Amino acid sequence: MKKKSLSSIPGELAEKYDDEADELGVSRSEYVRKCIEVGRLTFRASGKVDMDRLRDLTENESISTDSNIETSEGDVAETILANLSTEENQALSPEELREVVFGTKSEQKQEIVDALKQLRKAGRIEALVGDKYIKTEEHNE
Repeated sequence: MKKKSLSSIPGELAEKYDDEADELGVSRSEYVRKCIEVGRLTFRASGKVDMDRLRDLTENESISTDSNIETSEGDVAETILANLSTEENQALSPEELREVVFGTKSEQKQEIVDALKQLRKAGRIEALVGDKYIKTEEHNE
C-alpha cells in the first residue's frame, strides 16, 4: 500500500515556511502544525474566518510560538480527525498520527529543551546535576 506523504510541498513554499519558521526559532513542521491549528480554531464550516474567535485568541495572547495549543483531549481528537483520510490507501497508524499531532520525538525533545532554556533565562527554574530541573523558590506556586 502506497502512502501519501503529508509533508510534500513545493520547494518555493518550503523555503517560505522555512524562512518564517527561522524568524520564530521553530522547525518547519512545528510552524506548519501551529499554523494549521490556529486556522482550525478560527475557520468556520461556512468557509469564513471566525473573526471574533481570532480576536479573542490574539487579545488573550493564547497563541504564540511558545504555547502548546494542542493541550486538551478534544483538540487532539479534532487534529487527528482533520488529518485522517476516508481512503484506505491513505490510512495512518497511531505512530504516524502521533507525529502529525505532536511532531517527531526529536522535535518534541527540542521543544522541551528550548522551553527549559527560556525558563532558566527568566530565572524561573534551576538546573541540577544530572540534567534535572526544579522551580526557583520565588516561582513556587
